[in-house]
Amino acid sequence: MADSKDSRDKQADDEENRQRERELDEALERGDEDEPTDETTDEDEAELDDAELDDEESTEKSGETDE
Repeated sequence: MADSKDSRDKQADDEENRQRERELDEALERGDEDEPTDETTDEDEAELDDAELDDEESTEKSGETDE
């Protein structure tokens, strides 16, 4: 194919179409799989929140800022 704007556009469009087809094929293959579950419990979230608060307090005491 000659190197022209039209040929470059066609190549780009062809590549986008191939990518869409690959993504569709992968999605169809995964169609039988279960959705992933979120195994984080309320206790885990509470622990994470406490840890974040501890980090913020220690940062404030040391005079550091996130900015």
